[in-house]
Amino acid sequence: MHEKLRKKIISSEAGTATSAPANTIDIIRNAEVIATSESENFPLDNIVDGSTGPGSSQWVAGATGPQTLVFKFDAPQNIAGIVYEIEEREVARTQEICFEVSTDSGAHFREILRHEYNFSPDGSTFQREELKLDLAHVTDLKMTIKPDKGNLDRRAKLNHIAFLA
Repeated sequence: MHEKLRKKIISSEAGTATSAPANTIDIIRNAEVIATSESENFPLDNIVDGSTGPGSSQWVAGATGPQTLVFKFDAPQNIAGIVYEIEEREVARTQEICFEVSTDSGAHFREILRHEYNFSPDGSTFQREELKLDLAHVTDLKMTIKPDKGNLDRRAKLNHIAFLA
């Protein structure tokens, strides 16, 4: 039986499949993902389909501008790391990623990390990050993607994300 990602979309103004490490939290079985938008041709499900690396499937926002993904865990999780991948082959842009966590079911969030990446079709087109963390009893993890700090007419993209226990 093939299980589906539980997701909710809310309104707002060729890779290879790899098996996940044993210490990976199964997002499909353990969380609901709330997103501000998704493209019909590049759904949110693509971030957990096991495809990783350059050319892998990806989620593309259905709207331009900043986007938010909230991973609402069914039970509190201890998170030792986050692995995520982003690919941009079409336009030069500076993307900003911000991660925040909550231990009280989303009532309050605290920022844990903010990163910027420069993408260029003639240079850097793929970014993979492996973050080592020590987060206890996380009920919600929020990822905010500002697709281009200099141009609000870009769409956020994410190829893959995994949480390590």
